[in-house]
Amino acid sequence: MGIYAGLGISTVTVHDYGYPARLRERLGNKAPALLHVAGQSALLSEPGVGVVGSRGVDQNGAQIATAVAERATSLGFLVVSGGARGVDLLAMNAAYQVGGRVVGILADSLTRTVSRAETRKALLDGDAVLATPYGPEAPFSVGTAMGRNKMIYALSTLTVVVASDHETGGTWAGAVEALRGGFGRVAVWRGAGEGPGNAHLVRRGATPFENIDQLDLILADPDEPVVAPPEPSQETLFTG
Repeated sequence: MGIYAGLGISTVTVHDYGYPARLRERLGNKAPALLHVAGQSALLSEPGVGVVGSRGVDQNGAQIATAVAERATSLGFLVVSGGARGVDLLAMNAAYQVGGRVVGILADSLTRTVSRAETRKALLDGDAVLATPYGPEAPFSVGTAMGRNKMIYALSTLTVVVASDHETGGTWAGAVEALRGGFGRVAVWRGAGEGPGNAHLVRRGATPFENIDQLDLILADPDEPVVAPPEPSQETLFTG
């Protein structure tokens, strides 16, 4: 048993059966060699909607992040995000509160995150999985965030950018890298709460949407199976 087994953390390598195939297929030689995982690792291979955006998102953007997560859950998708303050936590908690399941790809300490009581409950109940390609105790850095970002895009059926700065910040860099590298499909919110970079991401090839109902059409893909959503819950997964 590993030294982190007592915290429910296991390790899966790129050669193991439980390693998510999407990472190998979409990232190629950029796929992480191993993942440290807490929770149901099988969730990493299920269809999900990524939700990303600024830590300093405004009230309108916060409402969009919540609405996207709730709609994705109602359609049977997991919600995939990075566990950071702002859009990430808003989306992940919104999904969890309506009975959805959550995938968190962390750029910060996995051991500290799993030590929180509300997070451990979600992990034990099978409603969430947390993963990181970095050491379980590794602190946040710009480098870990960028490596984390490409994984969100690669694991997701579609990743929604709620609010992005223009030519600066992790959200912008992650979206541009995903579009350039073909890591996964990217949709961008165009409306109240968007960031100054959103329109520019559309020019780079992202799909715009101006109404939450449009997500149903954007997500429609016969190659991606949709699973039935679980029964609702009213609990909180993470605290910022």
